[in-house]
Order: sequence, then C-alpha cells, then structure tokens
Amino acid sequence: MAVTVRGGAAESDDVGLALYQALRDQGSCPPATAAARLGLTATEAATGWAELRELGLIRAGRSPEEVDPVDPDTALISLLDRQRAALQAQREELTAIVRASESLMERYRPAVQRDAAKVEVEIITGDGRKRQMVGDYYATLTTRSRSMHPGPLPPAEVLAESLQGDADMVKRGIRVQAIYTQGINSAPRQRKYLSELASAGVEVRLAPQVPLDLSIGDMHTAILAANPDNPSEAALLVRGTALVRTYSALYEDCWLRSVPYSTKVADRFDSASELTEQHRTAMRLLANGLTDERIARKLGISLRTVSRLVSEVMRYLQAESRFQAGVLAVTHGFI
Repeated sequence: MAVTVRGGAAESDDVGLALYQALRDQGSCPPATAAARLGLTATEAATGWAELRELGLIRAGRSPEEVDPVDPDTALISLLDRQRAALQAQREELTAIVRASESLMERYRPAVQRDAAKVEVEIITGDGRKRQMVGDYYATLTTRSRSMHPGPLPPAEVLAESLQGDADMVKRGIRVQAIYTQGINSAPRQRKYLSELASAGVEVRLAPQVPLDLSIGDMHTAILAANPDNPSEAALLVRGTALVRTYSALYEDCWLRSVPYSTKVADRFDSASELTEQHRTAMRLLANGLTDERIARKLGISLRTVSRLVSEVMRYLQAESRFQAGVLAVTHGFI
C-alpha cells in the first residue's frame, strides 16, 4: 500500500487513512511496524495515529505493543455513545445548577431578606471585619453613595483603597457624593486627594463643619462611627429605610449648606478680607465652650490651625483677648 506523496513527504490528510488501510490489510501489528512499512517519518506517523485514536478507529491489540483496526460503523456508534454520555452529564449538571439556584432564591434568600421598615443595627469591630463590611457595602450599591467626613484624613493606603472604590462606583453609573470640612483643603496631600476624587467623577463639597463620619448607600444602608470621638474604634452598620431616611435628611441639609469643591478656591485667609465661614464656625464653637482640641476634631484641622483662625479673628476685630473677640463677634453679628 503506497501513500500519496508530494515533494517526497506524505500528505497529512492521507496518513491516517493509509495507516488504517494498512492495519485492515495486514491485521494487528505494532504502530512502528505499520509506519515503517509505509515509509513514514516519526512526525507523520504521530499525526496519523493521533487522528485514528481521536476517531476511535484503533484499539489495543492482542499484545500491549500492537493495535487493531476498528470498523467505522463501530467507531461511529462509540462516538455517539460518548457524546450521549457527555450530554447526559451536562444535563445533570444543569439540573443541579437549577435546583441550587431555586434553593438559594426560594429558601435561603427570603430567610435573610429584610423588611424595608425593619431596622437592624450591627456593631463592627476589628480592622479585618470593617474592611470586609466596606467591601460588601461598595458591591451592593446600585444608584447612589453619599458620605461625609469631619477629618482628619486616614493613612495614604486607606485613602487609596477608598478612592479606588469611589472610582469603581462611578464607572458602574452610581452617583457618588462626598462632603469634607474646609480644613481638609489646607495641605498639599489633602488637596491632591480632593482633586483626584473630583477627577474620578465624585461630587465633592466642602463645609465649615461636618457633624459626623457617615456613609449612606442607596436608601437602605448607613455606616457611621460607634464613637464619634474615636471613629477608628468601631463602626455601626445600620440597615432599614425607616432610620436611613433620617440620616439621609441630615445629609441633604449638610449638602445644601456646603459649597462645591474647586481647585481655584483659596485655602488661606487674607487678613485684609472678610471673615470666612471657617472663621465664623471656629468662633461659634469657641463661644459654645469647646476646647481647641474639640474644635480641631470638629473641623478636621490641626490645633495650630485653630490657633491661627482665632488669632486672625482677633486681629480682624481688633480684640485683645479671646473673650473680647467672642463678645465683638456676637455684637457685630458674625456668629
């Protein structure tokens, strides 16, 4: 039996057929023997035997080193049987997936589905659990994310994660809003972060004072510090529209009282200009008996900045003491 050749090499389409016909003519034999009789190279023979194995046209012979030819009808039936078995396995797998989906949707999901009017409050402690909570929070939002931050800003790595989370939400078509104190805009690192937020599509606003650290997801979830004086201690995870609506109203009031962030807004006070809202807020807190430390926490600024604000107000009002500055500020309607 000769193999069709072109340029001295066997046609690849003919090699498998030639080997099969050789086996049919000569009976069982080692693959190497059949290939040698046809004058095939090792590469040509390997290609031919691979085709025959794939089609099921050969099987082990009487001895381990020999192969036998298989009738094409038998090979076709075996091929169809294998395909039928594969389809049956796929059908069983699909049935299992459908059953699991039905179980998740009909049995387990209702077990944890929350009544919209029901309020649940969970205390989250530990950095790991808080990170997981924030990750889940980002993943479940669909329309809107609102947050306010009294400051100071967290470490750089935390800011980077937060910025990435906000940017990802914007890409998903979620409206992201954030309010920071005006004092946040007073240092290069902080200004850079605010600028990156705005560039990512976040609506950023600045307010003289931010009452608490708060995040609101859609209208069903809120996250806030369990202890406002120590926000890193623990977090409160609030679920339920009944209470979240209240936090939403507080947020909207702060949003209306804040001003849009702009890189062109001056962050330094010129002693020859009028008092800024930050000066008024600092004096108002001072008049209410807050210490410099508490004012700094409220405004998200440093103690040094608080002292500077008070000194500038005293110079502006030509007051010789803090007490006199407070009296003059009230008299002139500045606070």
